[in-house]
Amino acid sequence: MRKQARVTSLVLCFFVYFFVVVSADRINSEELPDIFAHEDTVIATGQAVGKLMVAGGSVIVGGQVYDGIIIVDGNLTVLPGATVHGNTVVLGGSATIEEGAISEHKVWVLAPHGHPLVPIMVAALLLMGAGSLILLPALFWVIGHLFKKSPWYLPVREKFLELERRWPVLYIAASLGFSALMLVGFGELAWETLFRHTMGLFDDSFIWLIRNFANPALDRIMIIITDIGFGTSYIIIVAAVFLLLTYIKRWREMAALAICLAGGAVLSLLLKNLFHRARPDLLRVVQETSYSFPSGHALASMCFYGMVAFLLMRTIANWRGRLAIMTLAVITIIAIGISRIYLGVHYPTDVVAGYAAGSMWLAFCISLLMLWEQE
Repeated sequence: MRKQARVTSLVLCFFVYFFVVVSADRINSEELPDIFAHEDTVIATGQAVGKLMVAGGSVIVGGQVYDGIIIVDGNLTVLPGATVHGNTVVLGGSATIEEGAISEHKVWVLAPHGHPLVPIMVAALLLMGAGSLILLPALFWVIGHLFKKSPWYLPVREKFLELERRWPVLYIAASLGFSALMLVGFGELAWETLFRHTMGLFDDSFIWLIRNFANPALDRIMIIITDIGFGTSYIIIVAAVFLLLTYIKRWREMAALAICLAGGAVLSLLLKNLFHRARPDLLRVVQETSYSFPSGHALASMCFYGMVAFLLMRTIANWRGRLAIMTLAVITIIAIGISRIYLGVHYPTDVVAGYAAGSMWLAFCISLLMLWEQE
């Protein structure tokens, strides 16, 4: 019994020590200063920092970096005895990890410092990302158009029409299923971002890619775009759409749009105050006072422009017209999200979360409209 008590005491001591040390390290890591610079930076031996972000300068690390390193157009040197705990990304430079230095994760390097292809490669990455999202609806429509010319189209179409006649609620169920899928996606993103903290590298890298071509003229353009997402221009467009729906007496569509916008605003407010994520404090072009996660502009634009696109596409029989409406809506929604990242008021994960939450509520409102029309 005495031996068992000693073993139990040792185990308890070990767990107490473990939790105290881990908690202390976590608290110390959270309290460490983040460094942002546009010049050569040196982290001296014995110095510890949280996040290290440098543009247009080289970095020498002799101490410890806990939350990762992002360098744009500069070189990285990690000296013997130094430790980098987080992820490391060097865009437009080189990285040297000297013998005796510790880097817990793989170092990602884009190109050597001063290479003339760096701006082209950064622009290509952005265009590839934007192009893949913009071309996605076009790809679906091309596949659908090719399918209409196939011999299987008419039998499949007749089968679907028969299902629609027998069980008209299938379309409503499909919309609700998509809404549930987006809710699961939002929950997973929130868990990975705010609780497991695994999305930091994605946030930091994407911010630097977006800000690589920053200039005053582009600042003004992004402010105009973000105003279309939720500002004076947004209010004018919303008012014009409601007046048009009133004029043509589309009362159900107007009610569904009103519920979509009002519910989206309430949802954004509730989620922001639920997660309490602070906004980025670097590279901020405009000022915002509310919380960051999810992006209210991304959520509102998804709800409004998504619902307007849905209502317009139902009135157009030509598939090319539907494709044009969908593509225009996708470009507008993506541009609004990018503008929020560029202006420094949101992390990329905030914008993606806004899209997920907005898609969830949009699909629910569409299913509600279908239910009203079915009744």
